[in-house]
Amino acid sequence: MPVYAPVDPRVWWRSWRRKVVNRAMGLTLAYQAVMVGVSLVAGVLLGIVLVATHAGGSMGASADDISNRWAGVLSLVSVISAFGFMLLMRHRDILTREFWLGGRHVNTYGEPNQLGTVSQYGGRRMTPLWCLVFIVLAMGVQGVIILVQMAFSMAGVSLVSPSSDSINESAITVSMWLYIGLVGPICEEVVFRGVLMKELKPLGRNFAIFTSALAFGLFHDDVVQGVFAFLLGLVLGFIAMEYSLFWSIALHIFNNAILSGVVDGLAGRFLGDTGYMVYTVALSLIGVVGSIIVFACYGRGLSQYRRVNRSGPDTYFGWTSWAFIVFVVVNALFAIISFVGAMLV
Repeated sequence: MPVYAPVDPRVWWRSWRRKVVNRAMGLTLAYQAVMVGVSLVAGVLLGIVLVATHAGGSMGASADDISNRWAGVLSLVSVISAFGFMLLMRHRDILTREFWLGGRHVNTYGEPNQLGTVSQYGGRRMTPLWCLVFIVLAMGVQGVIILVQMAFSMAGVSLVSPSSDSINESAITVSMWLYIGLVGPICEEVVFRGVLMKELKPLGRNFAIFTSALAFGLFHDDVVQGVFAFLLGLVLGFIAMEYSLFWSIALHIFNNAILSGVVDGLAGRFLGDTGYMVYTVALSLIGVVGSIIVFACYGRGLSQYRRVNRSGPDTYFGWTSWAFIVFVVVNALFAIISFVGAMLV
């Protein structure tokens, strides 16, 4: 009779958790690869067409002007293509009511003892008070980043954000505004809060929210913008987990299109340099002070939520999966190289 070595249950559970994280992060990594690949191919094809038709030269436009003019189109093509890939891979989940509006569902991902069980994803009723709380938290996150940048600037160090600078320069077309304010937020929420976080939920809500926020921050390939995206991702993750993906999309669109788009654009257009500076500082302080009040009022409930939804032992061992490591290393290196290069210019 063959003799089999006993299996250590702890090692077995670690291996299974690594598989769960690997599958979810592998899909996220593939989504980003499709997005980058399509963007590169579309950019090359656009360059060939412009050169062949002499479109750029005939208009007397510089390379930067042409790039900014077509940035929105390229961004829309790449993100819609990547979303199509995600829809192909997870259409059975995405094309359901509970995926968008929350509710009870059967677990198809997670650990063996959770497969086939019924659990809750979202489903709470959003009230005006909590909607205001989440808006204040989003403003607080943005306010912290702005005030930190101002503090470094006063010390003679400029915290450059290449992605933000690029977006501001190219936000001159309808296509770019459509990408920034609508299509981008919807696709990002579907991927990071709808697919990634939901598939990690059986390993613990805290783990799922934190891991999806971390991946969301790294996805931006920018140190400054990545920190902002990580902090905002924690808020969006909680909203999607407890309320629904619909509400996380709504807040994401509000932040991009209204708070950072229309309102900021109008302030920059109609206020002078001094007025715009006063407006920025005032709005940042309102967000930060408002967030402090929110944590003072609801901090105890948040601490209780963290304790109740604490992950089991060795759950974070799932971060040793190859897909998670590759995703973190590649995006972190790109962000650091981009940041250092911008700081040295």
